Amino acid sequence: MVLPVSISENKNYTQRQSFKGSAFVTEKTIGALKKPDVNSADYIKFIYQRLKKVCNEVVEINVETNKLQNIVNNPESRIFIMNHTKNQGKDINAAKFFNTLLYREYLYQSKAEVCPRSRILTNIGILNRRKDKGEELKWMGAVPIKAGLEAKSNKNENAVTLKHLTKDIIDGKINLFLFPEGALAALTFLPLNFKFQPGVSAIIKRVLEERDCIRVSPLGFAHNKKESAIHIGEEIVFSKTDDKYYVTRGNADSKYFDKQLRGFYGEKEKVLITDNGSAVETPKIVPFISGILMKNMECCAIEAKNDLKNSKGEIFKL
Repeated sequence: MVLPVSISENKNYTQRQSFKGSAFVTEKTIGALKKPDVNSADYIKFIYQRLKKVCNEVVEINVETNKLQNIVNNPESRIFIMNHTKNQGKDINAAKFFNTLLYREYLYQSKAEVCPRSRILTNIGILNRRKDKGEELKWMGAVPIKAGLEAKSNKNENAVTLKHLTKDIIDGKINLFLFPEGALAALTFLPLNFKFQPGVSAIIKRVLEERDCIRVSPLGFAHNKKESAIHIGEEIVFSKTDDKYYVTRGNADSKYFDKQLRGFYGEKEKVLITDNGSAVETPKIVPFISGILMKNMECCAIEAKNDLKNSKGEIFKL
């Protein structure tokens, strides 16, 4: 195994959906209303109905592949990893849109009461710029984390936040959305392997101490001046048996997938994670998980660019 990364036909669906590149939701719209219990179906319905009203920009999304439906039909918590582009504002809007679409499908499938709640890691600086210091957005699923230079001086605080989120994943309570590049995404001249941070891989390692497997779904984002695209990738399933780590082939069948890693999979659906033919041991597993995730995310970002290039530019409402 190579590629360890270390930081230095469903009627509900149409292929083109839409989202608005504006604020997540105004404080005025929610603040005056009685908020439903987070554990109720009304909570999911509330968020969906609020956000669908501001959807009017084009997004190309490959829902015709039924990947979204497969996510909804599987009740397990999962992690969504998303790539940053040069337009991080549109990346955030795309993440909000996908979450709204996901909540819509939970509603359609009568799973809103029991589905995992979305938690989206958000730079605390963005939340603090709001009049309410982001309290409403936190209620809606934003989880504040200190990024950039702040992250170094608040490493322990961030670790506590991730510890709580990891426990919620283990307990099956949440789906976690994050950008593994974090604040390093601003360094657009650097290749992804220099920016992919180990936090998500450390979470996966910890989850596998308690659960048989953890599912990760990569979301590729791409934008031009008028449109955006979201590519839902094939899920990657990490598992652990007898202190050995395994991973499914994920997006290895894509023509944009890393050739070296595809060769490692061969035709197998699941492989042992190895280094020079030997199983990678627990103390060394994090950078190998990161390498696998990075190559899958990179592939989905290219897929999104291709989807956007071939988009017909039609607008559909949520």
